[in-house]
Amino acid sequence: MPAQWIFAIIMSLRSSSHIHLPAAFALGGAITSLPVYLTLKQPGKQLTRHIVAVAQMLMSALLIHLTGGSIGTHFHVFGSLAILAFYRDRSVLLTALLIVITDHGMRGVFAPESMYGVAHIPPLLLLEHVGWIMFETIPLIYLISQSRGEMHENAHRQAELEAMNLAIEAKVHERTLQLRQANARAAADREAAKEMELLKDR
Repeated sequence: MPAQWIFAIIMSLRSSSHIHLPAAFALGGAITSLPVYLTLKQPGKQLTRHIVAVAQMLMSALLIHLTGGSIGTHFHVFGSLAILAFYRDRSVLLTALLIVITDHGMRGVFAPESMYGVAHIPPLLLLEHVGWIMFETIPLIYLISQSRGEMHENAHRQAELEAMNLAIEAKVHERTLQLRQANARAAADREAAKEMELLKDR
């Protein structure tokens, strides 16, 4: 996130608009600060993952705005979704997808130049962009589901194997104890037999 913030500031320096630099500095900092803080303080929490997803997609929106809707910057959305898939959490991707669709829709209506680089957009352009985003997100969600299923199956097998090993260890311990008790009884019987022999000899 900090690297993307720096990149946004660099991109704003190349822009002809005087608003872009303060926007990149202030908005980029606001977008970056909370997820970085939560990642450092609460790295494994569900809330942290969703905040990171929201921030990542807002950073994509900021970069698209700073480049005037350049088509190349739109690929940042696809890269962001792919990175978020490493969480292996479908709900995180759905959060990110909701942010992207909302951003595309709102700016497509009220500020199309910042999103698509043109003053007016064809009615189907928003659907086209959303369609491409869904085209990536749906397979990612499927792969996450499949991966999580495999992880649960492997964990179940591991648990079964550990339970079997514990049962075998308990059985071995029980048999060892029985063998020791039998050996102790046999030794006691031998000692008793020797004493009986000594008594008879006397």
